[in-house]
Amino acid sequence: MIKIPGGSFIQGNPSDTPSDEKRGASLKTFFIDSHEVTNQEFFEQFPERPFRKGAEKHPVSYVTWQEAQTYCSRVGKRLPSEAEWEKAARGTDGRLYPWGDKAPKRKPHPFYSGLVKRSVGLNRKDVSFYGGRDMAGSVWEWTADRVGGKMAVRGGLWNYHLDYEYSKTFERNLIEPKARFIFLGFRCARSK
Repeated sequence: MIKIPGGSFIQGNPSDTPSDEKRGASLKTFFIDSHEVTNQEFFEQFPERPFRKGAEKHPVSYVTWQEAQTYCSRVGKRLPSEAEWEKAARGTDGRLYPWGDKAPKRKPHPFYSGLVKRSVGLNRKDVSFYGGRDMAGSVWEWTADRVGGKMAVRGGLWNYHLDYEYSKTFERNLIEPKARFIFLGFRCARSK
């Protein structure tokens, strides 16, 4: 896990705030997994959940919000809040992407995505200020926050759009908690 120091950070889509005003938020110190939970890690808590050979280090996916929450609880953690996830991805300087404000010139590679998976943490570019990996690519991630009966998910999904435009640190989607998708996984957090 990586330690995210307490303090303020810029939260939300900058185009949602007037002129130079930036949205500030503050959090206490917390810890978050450096990468998404893998198939092997999930299997160790849910042995009834098989996965194909060779995919041990791929991000686990096709899990409901409750299954993700239960996994985190079993290993002494919890799902991160949206704010925690965003601060871990964005740092304190309001980055648009985990690595900074510029989108890479090259298109995302389809083999690094939530649909065509690779081992977690392989993309050397997709590393946040604090060391969080795969927060712009790989799979969408469940968070603990509910909005109007749906759960907020964060993170990018390059292969879905094949464009970095939808991989920004403040992007979010709302999904039914019982939904399962091959491009939806999670990582865990803890307070201390």
